[in-house]
Amino acid sequence: LRSRRVRKKFAAPMQREGAGFVIRRSVGSHQVTTAETDPFLMLDELPLKEFAPGEFPGAPWHPHRGMDTVMYVKQGQGSHEDSMGNKGTLYAGDAQWMTAASGIQHNEGTNHPGGPMHGFQMWINLPAAHKMDPPSYNDISSSAIPKVTKDWGTAAVIAGVVDGVRAPVQPICDVQYVDFELRAGKAFEHALPAGMETCVAHVYRGSGTFGDTQGKDGDCLLFEPTAAESTVAFEAGPDGLDFILMAGRPLREPVVWHGPFVMNTRDEIQQCFKDLQAGTFIKSKGAYRRL
Repeated sequence: LRSRRVRKKFAAPMQREGAGFVIRRSVGSHQVTTAETDPFLMLDELPLKEFAPGEFPGAPWHPHRGMDTVMYVKQGQGSHEDSMGNKGTLYAGDAQWMTAASGIQHNEGTNHPGGPMHGFQMWINLPAAHKMDPPSYNDISSSAIPKVTKDWGTAAVIAGVVDGVRAPVQPICDVQYVDFELRAGKAFEHALPAGMETCVAHVYRGSGTFGDTQGKDGDCLLFEPTAAESTVAFEAGPDGLDFILMAGRPLREPVVWHGPFVMNTRDEIQQCFKDLQAGTFIKSKGAYRRL
């Protein structure tokens, strides 16, 4: 199989998000276009930081329509509640896969008890045919996320397949979302199926090589697209290499994005605001599942 080369590398820029906390954004930053990362819209990392009780402001009540949002907690904890009446707390290693679809409102990370926090928020576009589906939630405990453990390190398979191990959640879009942790000096070559043209790596600790390209903490690497079966090869440096890998099948649909709404036309975006003002934004209670 062909091993992909990196065609773009950049340092994920820092910015303020939510109620004022600092993140670094790779996918969704000014360094890449939505066409280059299709179907991925955004990847934000909340870098590891120790917070005093009440210091972390979170993201108070806000709406979403037209996308999947995925929260992944590496360290610490974060509570959430939503307009469907669900509430809970994510702990280290847990993930939450939310299909906002026709509309949901939620509150994330407020009333934080203090302590370390490190995590990721990813947005994935939804096909036009599914943007107005009923919303749904999957809260996925760390124990339900399969781990591939080999001599090279570990991979937490949140979506997709690694070395024959398949994630419990199969989202609407055909994507892979994997947390790789490679031991110092070790290497692995990950297989991608045909059609998964988009592939992005976000390094959050250590350094190493992706093919013949160096990558370090804070770097985002965009691989050359190919529709054929392929692989991505990586090797850890002396301190190990930890990164998020995202791969997906592009939708190739128009993207009109305004804040928490991602639709296909300006009229659809305007309808989001009309629905909010009219009190008709929530179309369906949707479904909740705890894994």
